[in-house]
Amino acid sequence: MTSSNVADTIKQLDQARNLCLADPNSLYPQIVPGLTPIIKPDAELELRRWGTNFLAETFASPVLAPEHKQKLSILVLDGLKGYLDKPKEDAAVLKSVVQTAASIYPYVFRHM
Repeated sequence: MTSSNVADTIKQLDQARNLCLADPNSLYPQIVPGLTPIIKPDAELELRRWGTNFLAETFASPVLAPEHKQKLSILVLDGLKGYLDKPKEDAAVLKSVVQTAASIYPYVFRHM
């Protein structure tokens, strides 16, 4: 992906994020599943940084209902593991992954 394509994608991701913030309980459950293929562990660094930061923000949000966090947490687990398994992953990506993992731990634990 070229740098202009990455910049355009991030601009669109920012728009999706803003939509989520405007109506969290309606839009996060719709938007997060659509974003996961874009922010996957083998995406460009800028997309991984944006994506893991978005996930950390999503699951730390006090306005997103716990039942939505529960469902979404299972959806993002494989991606989080993929970031952790990536050799020499970016420190900012890893920081956001750890923050997300800490936020979703209680939801994943309840699921099991």
